[in-house]
Amino acid sequence: MKVVFAGGGTGGHLMAGIATAEEIKSRLPEADISFFGTGNAIEKRCLRDRGFGFVSLKGTGWKGSIANAVVFVYGFFLSLFKSLWTLKELRPDAVFGLGGYASLGPVVGAFLFKVPVIILEQNVVPGKANRLLSRFADLVLCHRPSPKTLACCRDVKKLHFTGTPLRKEVFSYERGKAAELFGLSPGKITILILGGSQGAAAINRSVTGCLPELAKKHHDIQVIHCTGSEDYLRVKRAYEAAGIDARVYDFLDEMGAAYSVADLAVSRAGATTLAELTARGVPAVLIPYPHGTDKHQHMNALELSKRDAAVLLEERFLTQKSLSKVFFELLGDRGRLSRMGLASRSMGMPGAAQEVVDIVLKLLERDENGKICRNLSLQTT
Repeated sequence: MKVVFAGGGTGGHLMAGIATAEEIKSRLPEADISFFGTGNAIEKRCLRDRGFGFVSLKGTGWKGSIANAVVFVYGFFLSLFKSLWTLKELRPDAVFGLGGYASLGPVVGAFLFKVPVIILEQNVVPGKANRLLSRFADLVLCHRPSPKTLACCRDVKKLHFTGTPLRKEVFSYERGKAAELFGLSPGKITILILGGSQGAAAINRSVTGCLPELAKKHHDIQVIHCTGSEDYLRVKRAYEAAGIDARVYDFLDEMGAAYSVADLAVSRAGATTLAELTARGVPAVLIPYPHGTDKHQHMNALELSKRDAAVLLEERFLTQKSLSKVFFELLGDRGRLSRMGLASRSMGMPGAAQEVVDIVLKLLERDENGKICRNLSLQTT
């Protein structure tokens, strides 16, 4: 079987594809898998040493202006022509759209070649690319039902609610071994600070502002902080100055270990990150990225806060004082922290990757000549 995953730009788009690809490889070791993406540093790092092919596509997202629209259309046609040429050579049996502008050319190309198309959507509010491409898809696989996901797909027979596929490495550590990996104590309260795959300056700034007061009132805490590349040195020095035991990374590959040892996370509200947090039952303070399309991170965070699995703190209200208040409330009430963890775990869907592949393999069946073709009956069940 040959499979293409198209999309990227951020770790969130990419990780669901990697999780699905690894589940396919675990069942079909002979599967030939390629990723089509922007070729940025995050994609290269996430796909490094995983054994998948990679095709870099030119293009840019549309940010709303007329001038940008011209650049967007030009980039789309460049991406489409390269996708058509490459898909003709690869002759894949299926193409997955992961979201983002990098998925446009390959998915449209697959549709023109009559290759089965599967869309993976993790957000409560589907992204623009996936909303557009859902009309070309055989299957649209979403995290969970919401009015927005139901509205994005005109043909509800295509829709399946599977959860967000998660990499096996998310579950690969228990607390003691994870603490040992980071050189931390398994008995201390561990706070995990995440700003998404590219870091978040506002979160870094507010957290470091809280450190002197945290150090005075809580001697039993330790921190794992993922800063992004720009704030790394400044944040590392802030922990050293405050005397707090911290492990600071510009980008952390061992996220499964970090979730295993975390008692509380402070994070953006990207869909894949929230799927990982809930699958591991980690309570969280969520600070949604305020400039995301259709406020999708706010809607993702709202879903967890309504179930008391997280505290929602909008960035416009994010200050050293407001974040300190949340820290002291949660760290001073371990019972509440425990209840939040249980609520988070109740929302987790750790078997999503297996369910996605189950559904896709039902779509792709072999005919009497051994050729993979669509099982059209799947859309009528």
